[in-house]
Amino acid sequence: MANVDQNATGPRILVVEDHPLIAELIETRLRIEGLQPTKALGGQEALDRLDTEPFDLVICDIMMPDIDGYQVLAHIRANEATRALPVIFLTARSSPEDVERGLQLGADHYLTKPFSGAELVRTVKILLEERKLTAGSGVSQPAR
Repeated sequence: MANVDQNATGPRILVVEDHPLIAELIETRLRIEGLQPTKALGGQEALDRLDTEPFDLVICDIMMPDIDGYQVLAHIRANEATRALPVIFLTARSSPEDVERGLQLGADHYLTKPFSGAELVRTVKILLEERKLTAGSGVSQPAR
């Protein structure tokens, strides 16, 4: 069921989005940029993938019918193997309180829908570069 291009070499991105068309749009944009996106159409599928596959970054919706994005983020931050994984919330929840909550819970960045594909790609590349620099220095990156 994995939709991974075995010949691709770019960073692996988990796209957690319950709306198939939005997930496809994000996946297509990331592929164009040389990244390896993998879709999870809900929170439980995301948790299953995170427990069995390596990823370099997660883009996660918050409002999903099974397990919400806050729970996915809590799982990521509680697991030693994924704790430092950059997480971008990409959601329709756009109030200042929502943004503050997402960042306080440990998201590295918070983007709202409707979103700019260029801004999403720019944010992904910045976080991947920060992760690479942090990994090389041996210093863990605090969540913003």
